[in-house]
Amino acid sequence: MSRPDTQTLFLTLVAASLLTLTAIDAKPANAAAVNCYDTSREMVMRTRSEECRGKVVSDAEATAIRDRRQSYVRESLESNQNPIILGKRLVSVGAGFFVSPDGSMLTNAHVVKDCETLVVSRADGEMLPARLTVADQRIDLALLGTDFKPAVTAVFAPADAPLPEQVSIIGYPNQGLPPLRPLLTHGTIAPSKVVSAIPQPISIQADVRPGNSGGPALDEMGSVIGVVFAAVDTPAIFKNTGRVVRDIGIAIPNSLSLGFLERHGITPVLAKQSTSKHPTQPDQANQFVARIECWR
Repeated sequence: MSRPDTQTLFLTLVAASLLTLTAIDAKPANAAAVNCYDTSREMVMRTRSEECRGKVVSDAEATAIRDRRQSYVRESLESNQNPIILGKRLVSVGAGFFVSPDGSMLTNAHVVKDCETLVVSRADGEMLPARLTVADQRIDLALLGTDFKPAVTAVFAPADAPLPEQVSIIGYPNQGLPPLRPLLTHGTIAPSKVVSAIPQPISIQADVRPGNSGGPALDEMGSVIGVVFAAVDTPAIFKNTGRVVRDIGIAIPNSLSLGFLERHGITPVLAKQSTSKHPTQPDQANQFVARIECWR
């Protein structure tokens, strides 16, 4: 069996791209509405007071928070440190993660497809341009070069390690607006009933959204077990089968991503078989995860 045929099977399972950005309008103000500030996403929404899961702020505070979000892109455009994005438009946001101390990042090929300029920003707000090193559309993986020198890089579970029941994904999911800091989402992995010599995609029961593409799926130890690359298209499945399927994401397994890295000169760090947790537990993954902006 040839490698291209095996890899091509992966792309047939992509039901919806996670690349396109969407916008959700705030609810109209009314007597029962408040400004609800979600600190994790750095955004304010008008919602009913009983539905607010964040901090209620005044109109003046809400305006200031919205101005901060708007200035983020404006300052990117005007910054002398990033003149390469002057005159271009931010079209999409995805995720990626550092796989080498030299600043190399792993992400999805579709996250960086047709981008004229790539900008990577870390959780601390530092931004630098990125360079596309190589992209393999067959398995939807890409390698970027950056001038970052990360102190922490991703640790991968061995390709033949059994999949865990619990999983976490980290990225920049669009929940009305793409967040500026990475968000951690928890989920589970359904046992596969398929027995095949072909590497199978990992099915994750979790709230996977645009902006999660290219981010890692992590086990309870914080080791990477896959790269998130798609979400099930619920409306399309319902239209074609009558079934309602919600919150299902698809990840590329390590059996493909590890080989991709090695073919392109990256030696991945593998987790040792141990009962002790290594320093990059899931809630610390923002040390090696970054936001990828596509400009054109």
